[in-house]
Amino acid sequence: MVTIANNTSGWNIINANHQPEILITIFGACLFGAIVRTLLKSLKLPYTVVMFVCGILMGTLSFHYEAVDAYTTELANINPELLIHTFMPVLIFSCAFEIESHIFWKSLPQVLLLAIPGIIISTAMIAVIVVKVFPYNWDWYTGMMFGSIVSTTDPFLSSSLLRTLGTAKALPLLIEGESLFGDGASYILFDAFKNFATNLVPFEASSFSVKLILQILGSPLLGFIMAKFVMFWLSYIFNDGLIEITISLATAYITFYVAQWLGMSGVIAVLMVGLFLDIVNFSPEVEVFLLRFWEMLTYLANTLIFFTVGIVVSKAFQHLVLNDFFNIIVLYFAVYIIRLITIVVLSPLLVRVGYGFRWQWASVCVWGGTKGAFCLSLTLMAFQETALDEQTVRDKILILANGVVVLALLINATTLSKVLNLLGLCDVSMAKRMAMYSAVQRVTESSQNTLSMLKIDRYLADANWVIAEDRVSVEDPYKTSTEQVSIEDFSPTARMTNCPDCESNIPYVPSVRERDDMMEEARMRVLKAQKTSYWKQYSSGMLNRQAARTLISIADNMSDLKGKFITVQDVKKYWELKGVFVIILKKLEDWLYNVKVDKLKPSRNVWLKWCYQLVFSTSFEYFMYVLILLNIFPIVLEFRPETHYDITLKVLNYIFCLCYVVEAVLKALAMRKAYIFNHWNQFDLFILIMSAVDIYIETQFGLAQINIQMIRMVRMFKMFRLTRALRLVKIMIPKMIEVTNRHISKQLSFGYDIGKGYVIGEEDISKIIDHISDDKGISKELKSVLEKNRQEGARALGFLQRDHPEIAISVKTRQAIRAVLNSERDTIHSLMSGGLLDEVEVAKLQQMIEIKMKKLTKFPPTISAPTAEELLRSLPWLSKDPAQIQFFKRVAQLLFFDFGDIIIQENHPPSGIHLIVSGMVKISGRNPDLGSKKARNQQTDYRSCGTILGELNCLTQQPMEVTITSETATQTCLIPIDSLLEAFDVFPEHPSLEYKIWLSLAVKISTTAIMENINYQGWSYRQICNHLAKAYVLDLEVNRKLNIYDGSMEDVVVVYGSCDDVQSLCSYNAPTLISRTTHRIVGTANITKLLIVPSASAKPMDSKSTIDLEKNTSLPCLRHAAQRRSSRTTGSGMLKTVLSNGSVLEDMKVVEQELSTVRLES
Repeated sequence: MVTIANNTSGWNIINANHQPEILITIFGACLFGAIVRTLLKSLKLPYTVVMFVCGILMGTLSFHYEAVDAYTTELANINPELLIHTFMPVLIFSCAFEIESHIFWKSLPQVLLLAIPGIIISTAMIAVIVVKVFPYNWDWYTGMMFGSIVSTTDPFLSSSLLRTLGTAKALPLLIEGESLFGDGASYILFDAFKNFATNLVPFEASSFSVKLILQILGSPLLGFIMAKFVMFWLSYIFNDGLIEITISLATAYITFYVAQWLGMSGVIAVLMVGLFLDIVNFSPEVEVFLLRFWEMLTYLANTLIFFTVGIVVSKAFQHLVLNDFFNIIVLYFAVYIIRLITIVVLSPLLVRVGYGFRWQWASVCVWGGTKGAFCLSLTLMAFQETALDEQTVRDKILILANGVVVLALLINATTLSKVLNLLGLCDVSMAKRMAMYSAVQRVTESSQNTLSMLKIDRYLADANWVIAEDRVSVEDPYKTSTEQVSIEDFSPTARMTNCPDCESNIPYVPSVRERDDMMEEARMRVLKAQKTSYWKQYSSGMLNRQAARTLISIADNMSDLKGKFITVQDVKKYWELKGVFVIILKKLEDWLYNVKVDKLKPSRNVWLKWCYQLVFSTSFEYFMYVLILLNIFPIVLEFRPETHYDITLKVLNYIFCLCYVVEAVLKALAMRKAYIFNHWNQFDLFILIMSAVDIYIETQFGLAQINIQMIRMVRMFKMFRLTRALRLVKIMIPKMIEVTNRHISKQLSFGYDIGKGYVIGEEDISKIIDHISDDKGISKELKSVLEKNRQEGARALGFLQRDHPEIAISVKTRQAIRAVLNSERDTIHSLMSGGLLDEVEVAKLQQMIEIKMKKLTKFPPTISAPTAEELLRSLPWLSKDPAQIQFFKRVAQLLFFDFGDIIIQENHPPSGIHLIVSGMVKISGRNPDLGSKKARNQQTDYRSCGTILGELNCLTQQPMEVTITSETATQTCLIPIDSLLEAFDVFPEHPSLEYKIWLSLAVKISTTAIMENINYQGWSYRQICNHLAKAYVLDLEVNRKLNIYDGSMEDVVVVYGSCDDVQSLCSYNAPTLISRTTHRIVGTANITKLLIVPSASAKPMDSKSTIDLEKNTSLPCLRHAAQRRSSRTTGSGMLKTVLSNGSVLEDMKVVEQELSTVRLES
């Protein structure tokens, strides 16, 4: 307060108080970095290089202005340990977190070759130059220390540029891995030779070996342990972004600090943590937040570290002389020539491991080996070592090393992109160009659909659409300004060639090599799409974390095998019962159930029969257990050094032994010959024999003068008395069997989860194959491969469910719960964004959902299979209506089929709706007839418990298109078609039963049609289900017109029949999603059914709309209903819809009297 009073100017108030210049400098650098990054969007210069130059300029200004020097002094004199510990964990973890682990492990031999032998060779050769060529009179220890400094590389600039340009994924990883492991090797060499140069201590092989073991073995082990601990911790956290991101940040720093403190390599330890942790370990909702957080940290770390390096370098060049400048240039060229020699020497080994090694890669590794923060940190460590001479060693190390860093950043970093272009590593293959062409076409189509919808918007109708269409046009990013080839030339349908004989244009046929490249590119995109499908399933709760990680890992491994796809054999091994737990279970069951009581018949002899009943009674078994427990106490007392109860203990031993003998005799009399074949009886006999020997030795030598050997023998046999307590293990065996069964159930549950995710992934990819490849031949081949894999996967999964139905029910139930909870959480977020809930209310609701999600971690691995009645109650179109459920319980029939029995025959009229209760069936035949002209392909599929068969054919009364045979012993619940048609008459109230069945089928059909549309590729299955939740079915008669997409409809799907666009005459055959450019359609089939997805702004259907809907899906009167039922016997297969304005007769007793009295048998 006094200071304020004495100052007459506001500026003096600021100057009078000491300001934290270091903080102002740091945040000022961040702000300046944001300005630079904004300006660099139009320049092709690396951001870090510009920040490095800015740091040099800042440091240079500090030489002439003391005010500037106050803000740079602390950064210029920064502790190198602080520099490493502050920035390296962030850079290393973010780099490792983005690395695809399967590529890293395959490239590991190459990385180690470049990192260990490569660093040693480079260090030695640089030492030769600085010792023998430079006039500094350094000894070999100093030369090796300096060589280890300038041999390090900084991977972040080169690898980020390589990823931006889209080069082979293995190349940036090779550079990153070499740098990270090379930094660890360089630090070991630096520390060793620094000690030799300062203290001249003799070389101790033992201490050096310990350090080497800690660095090579201890560092990866520590990283692995920390990663596993974090993975275990994260498995109990659900959708808490703050906690999960805090754990990731703290883990990176703590791992680095602990590793450095233990004498390990913090770089390698954090690298291992980042490799073992991946995005699947975190909650799906945290993905974007997590990636953005680490992206921001990496950006800030690079900004500050290169700005700091620039300031430090500028300070080092204060006393630079001409001779030093010449030496820097010589050293710069020498370093990269030595790096070239090192890679050439190691190339015979590099080409034989990993992904191979080409001369272009070697050139990038040489030129892309820039220097950065780690090199500068080691330089500062050497500079601050007071034991070294200041003028001849410390100053020269600082000048030379910083000079190499400056030249590497100014020359190598800025010209790396040109080198890549010169080497042809930025060239885009024809397959990628064709894929990009296809993507651009689809983006253009999507933009046209959006423009078409916006043109009818009442607020945007008068916009200048010419300018809008011109501004939203998408150009091909792969086409340069110098190219003379149009993007359309890469379209498979547009590429033409000239016939050599008649000079006419004919379609271009790609060569074998071009087709192989296109096929390989399509295969890689299929694998990427599969990983996306697995992630979507995990995000929607349809796949657990471990299963998603496993499937993604399998897809990653397949990407390294040319021409290979994921097959059922790759996933089947996860549910095959193998391993130590299966062996343990078999042994335990063998021990417990070696002799089955039900196979032993008691003797007719009265006494032997009495012995049988006594031995196998529960009371006798527990009596023996109590007897064994009582026997333990005197046995323990005998091991006391002094006791006054020797005679008592001896008598008790005789009594207990006599009891065991009586038990053995009774069991032998009861079981007769089977007694000796039981493992437990064999163990009892062994205990009796040892007890007899023990009593004999104690009786013969207990009171006599015996030697030391006999005393040891007596004590040894007394120890054998403790084996009597081992019989109590038999009590624990049932519990051990239960625990083992639980673990095996978890393994089977995990395997079923993987199999289900794999089959769903194959189905998802099959729907978008046409978008992955425009070449019809490649698309057909991919569809064939995926369909075969899907069928084999579904069949294997069906057999697994047949053998372990309780496992499958548990997995499905858990997934259903998780999916519903996710939907509830999304609904809560929607309510909050709409202003209907405040933050406090949302937090309470979310807490309830999180508690329920946490309970899923303890979800039982097995649940008993549902009964036929339970499955019937769960039918989606019954809507838990008690009257309808009771009706179908009375008319349903329970049918049994053996292997190979035909349940439904192709071209036969439908007999009714089959609901599979247990077993698995095979479906073979044509795709369902949806009343359109679309071609129907042959299909083969496998279905199991809970599947509904024959719904559509019962509604349309068309002959069956498929043959369904029983693959196992199968049980189905049949709802006869006559009873189903009668139910339509019994339950006419809107929404009628027939309408609900049509709605259920329409949603199922529309889900497939929507997932095939490119506009919904990013949607998960749960999102599509939520999208269709409020949809309704509308009938469109032949030649009747209908206005669509008038603002009240979000989507319109043709689920049955066909229609035409009135304006363009484009035909839409079921199943298909009608384009949003269509606004008026006309029915072209006898009956066309549309699924309408109302828009968010659409009003609920009023009474008129409801009447219209009921008219379109009206129920016939009893007379016409009877005619419709008779159409099945008269051979009429046409779907007839009777429209009538009359009301349905109120008296339904006549119909009820005609109902079938067949009851559901269970």
